Amino acid sequence: MLEAFLQFADQHQTYFYWAAVASGVLFVIGALATPYLVGLIPTDYFVQQKNYKFQVHGFWHGLGLLVRTLFGLILFLAGVIMLFTPGQGILSMVIGLSLMEFPGKHKLEYQLASHDPTFNALNWLRKKANKPPLER
Repeated sequence: MLEAFLQFADQHQTYFYWAAVASGVLFVIGALATPYLVGLIPTDYFVQQKNYKFQVHGFWHGLGLLVRTLFGLILFLAGVIMLFTPGQGILSMVIGLSLMEFPGKHKLEYQLASHDPTFNALNWLRKKANKPPLER
Protein backbone atom coordinates (compact mmCIF):
# COMPACT_ATOMS: atom_id res chain seq x y z
CA MET A 1 0.00 0.00 0.00
CA LEU A 2 2.78 2.43 0.93
CA GLU A 3 4.73 1.46 -2.17
CA ALA A 4 1.70 2.16 -4.35
CA PHE A 5 1.29 5.61 -2.81
CA LEU A 6 4.98 6.43 -3.21
CA GLN A 7 4.85 5.31 -6.82
CA PHE A 8 1.75 7.44 -7.42
CA ALA A 9 3.41 10.45 -5.76
CA ASP A 10 6.55 9.96 -7.85
CA GLN A 11 4.53 9.81 -11.07
CA HIS A 12 2.51 12.93 -10.20
CA GLN A 13 5.17 15.16 -8.64
CA THR A 14 4.17 18.13 -10.80
CA TYR A 15 0.59 18.04 -9.54
CA PHE A 16 1.73 17.95 -5.92
CA TYR A 17 4.07 20.86 -6.59
CA TRP A 18 1.30 22.98 -8.11
CA ALA A 19 -1.13 22.02 -5.35
CA ALA A 20 1.44 23.20 -2.78
CA VAL A 21 1.98 26.47 -4.67
CA ALA A 22 -1.78 27.05 -4.97
CA SER A 23 -2.23 26.30 -1.27
CA GLY A 24 0.48 28.81 -0.35
CA VAL A 25 -0.98 31.50 -2.61
CA LEU A 26 -4.49 30.96 -1.21
CA PHE A 27 -3.11 31.13 2.33
CA VAL A 28 -1.43 34.49 1.66
CA ILE A 29 -4.53 35.87 -0.08
CA GLY A 30 -6.69 34.70 2.83
CA ALA A 31 -4.35 36.21 5.40
CA LEU A 32 -4.38 39.55 3.59
CA ALA A 33 -8.09 39.61 2.71
CA THR A 34 -9.52 38.52 6.07
CA PRO A 35 -8.83 41.77 8.00
CA TYR A 36 -10.20 43.75 5.04
CA LEU A 37 -13.38 41.66 4.84
CA VAL A 38 -13.93 41.82 8.61
CA GLY A 39 -13.34 45.58 8.44
CA LEU A 40 -16.26 45.88 6.01
CA ILE A 41 -18.73 44.61 8.64
CA PRO A 42 -20.68 47.56 10.11
CA THR A 43 -20.01 48.07 13.84
CA ASP A 44 -23.69 47.59 14.71
CA TYR A 45 -24.15 44.52 12.47
CA PHE A 46 -24.80 42.14 15.38
CA VAL A 47 -27.05 44.64 17.20
CA GLN A 48 -29.58 45.38 14.44
CA GLN A 49 -32.50 43.12 13.67
CA LYS A 50 -32.46 42.26 10.00
CA ASN A 51 -35.46 41.25 7.96
CA TYR A 52 -34.60 39.10 4.98
CA LYS A 53 -35.57 40.73 1.69
CA PHE A 54 -34.04 39.10 -1.34
CA GLN A 55 -34.15 41.46 -4.29
CA VAL A 56 -32.24 41.28 -7.54
CA HIS A 57 -31.91 44.53 -9.47
CA GLY A 58 -30.87 43.42 -12.94
CA PHE A 59 -28.55 40.83 -14.44
CA TRP A 60 -25.25 42.25 -13.14
CA HIS A 61 -26.55 42.60 -9.59
CA GLY A 62 -27.81 39.01 -9.71
CA LEU A 63 -24.47 37.81 -11.07
CA GLY A 64 -22.65 39.71 -8.31
CA LEU A 65 -24.90 38.12 -5.66
CA LEU A 66 -24.24 34.68 -7.14
CA VAL A 67 -20.45 35.16 -7.18
CA ARG A 68 -20.47 36.60 -3.65
CA THR A 69 -22.64 33.74 -2.37
CA LEU A 70 -20.42 31.12 -4.01
CA PHE A 71 -17.30 32.73 -2.50
CA GLY A 72 -19.04 32.81 0.89
CA LEU A 73 -19.99 29.15 0.54
CA ILE A 74 -16.36 28.24 -0.20
CA LEU A 75 -15.21 30.19 2.89
CA PHE A 76 -17.92 28.57 5.00
CA LEU A 77 -16.96 25.06 3.87
CA ALA A 78 -13.29 25.86 4.47
CA GLY A 79 -14.27 26.95 7.98
CA VAL A 80 -16.06 23.65 8.57
CA ILE A 81 -12.91 21.79 7.49
CA MET A 82 -10.82 24.04 9.75
CA LEU A 83 -12.90 22.97 12.74
CA PHE A 84 -11.06 19.64 12.47
CA THR A 85 -7.74 20.92 11.12
CA PRO A 86 -5.53 23.86 12.14
CA GLY A 87 -7.04 27.22 11.33
CA GLN A 88 -9.71 29.72 12.33
CA GLY A 89 -12.75 27.58 11.54
CA ILE A 90 -15.52 29.53 13.22
CA LEU A 91 -14.09 32.86 12.07
CA SER A 92 -14.00 31.64 8.44
CA MET A 93 -17.55 30.37 8.81
CA VAL A 94 -18.76 33.76 10.07
CA ILE A 95 -17.05 35.62 7.21
CA GLY A 96 -18.42 33.13 4.68
CA LEU A 97 -21.94 33.44 6.08
CA SER A 98 -21.77 37.23 5.95
CA LEU A 99 -21.08 37.06 2.21
CA MET A 100 -23.96 34.67 1.42
CA GLU A 101 -27.65 35.45 0.97
CA PHE A 102 -30.29 33.16 2.51
CA PRO A 103 -33.19 33.37 5.02
CA GLY A 104 -32.13 33.11 8.68
CA LYS A 105 -28.58 34.20 7.87
CA HIS A 106 -28.39 36.95 10.49
CA LYS A 107 -29.55 34.70 13.33
CA LEU A 108 -26.98 32.05 12.43
CA GLU A 109 -24.21 34.65 12.14
CA TYR A 110 -25.12 36.06 15.53
CA GLN A 111 -24.98 32.62 17.15
CA LEU A 112 -21.53 31.97 15.71
CA ALA A 113 -20.19 35.44 16.49
CA SER A 114 -21.56 35.43 20.06
CA HIS A 115 -18.88 32.88 20.94
CA ASP A 116 -16.45 35.06 22.97
CA PRO A 117 -13.17 33.90 21.38
CA THR A 118 -14.66 34.39 17.90
CA PHE A 119 -16.01 37.84 18.77
CA ASN A 120 -12.62 38.82 20.20
CA ALA A 121 -10.87 37.53 17.06
CA LEU A 122 -13.23 39.57 14.86
CA ASN A 123 -12.47 42.71 16.86
CA TRP A 124 -8.72 41.97 16.75
CA LEU A 125 -8.93 41.73 12.95
CA ARG A 126 -10.93 44.96 12.82
CA LYS A 127 -8.21 46.64 14.87
CA LYS A 128 -5.64 45.44 12.30
CA ALA A 129 -7.81 47.05 9.59
CA ASN A 130 -8.00 50.31 11.65
CA LYS A 131 -11.76 49.93 12.18
CA PRO A 132 -13.75 50.43 15.41
CA PRO A 133 -14.73 47.28 17.34
CA LEU A 134 -18.03 45.49 16.74
CA GLU A 135 -20.89 46.03 19.16
CA ARG A 136 -23.14 43.35 20.64
